[in-house]
Amino acid sequence: MLGNWRHYFETRHEGLGTTYERFVLHKYFRGLREKYGIKTILEAPVFGMMGVSGINSMWWVRHGAEVTLVDHNRERMTWIKEIWAELSLKVHVVLDPGTYSSLPFRDGEFDLSWNFAAVHPLPNAEGLLRELARVTRKVIWIAIPNPVNLFRLVCGSITDHSSYAKQGGVSSMIVADAMTKAGWQLRESGYLDVPPWPDIAMSREDFLRKIGMTRIAHRLEKSINSESRICILDYYSGRKPRMKQETCRYGRWENGPRWLKKVWAHHKYFLFTPPSDRR
Repeated sequence: MLGNWRHYFETRHEGLGTTYERFVLHKYFRGLREKYGIKTILEAPVFGMMGVSGINSMWWVRHGAEVTLVDHNRERMTWIKEIWAELSLKVHVVLDPGTYSSLPFRDGEFDLSWNFAAVHPLPNAEGLLRELARVTRKVIWIAIPNPVNLFRLVCGSITDHSSYAKQGGVSSMIVADAMTKAGWQLRESGYLDVPPWPDIAMSREDFLRKIGMTRIAHRLEKSINSESRICILDYYSGRKPRMKQETCRYGRWENGPRWLKKVWAHHKYFLFTPPSDRR
């Protein structure tokens, strides 16, 4: 699932689910910007979710903020820089050795630090979270795979995501405990990314292969071209200006009751603020 990241840079095809996730994130970004006056952003790590890596924070730059990205793969970092350059967007990309436990930034350097589905693969998530607490001044926002998503729990044996769900559960405890130990307060938590389709946590084509429908998966991949692909980069570039309206029409469950979101949302989020002497 995470090993095929080059595929997304080459095809620029992320699929409807990943594109929907990105537009949902924009809603939360807007709220953070309005409430906390965010001007400097650190996204670390950038690698975790499906799709083109390193473009989650493009919304922030398009709204006047300065963005720094941290990744641990030199090749992927080169791809990321090229994508941002294509859209004439400025970004600072930093290479980490892979531990994320000693970030090269000053204390309180960023207004916001955040990441999306990027905590669970790390060998030292606690070290990363301690560093985010150190280098952040106003707010930390973390999203993880929803550990109690109904589809994952029921169909984990089919999709090989039973361990993935367990990682999400561990991450939930790690996030809360590490931030509390750092003196940060949990201000808000909840569920987001609640489309009508189930959370397969992989591309449609990969899912079809998992359930034995390899020929259909191959046929779908062959049909992908610049017009049929779905990627938010086409929205940013202006090639598909109606992508937001077409994608967000699936979002009526985002404002649904909490019990529904708890069992169906694809991700859970946490919002932390620092000790009073940091603000």
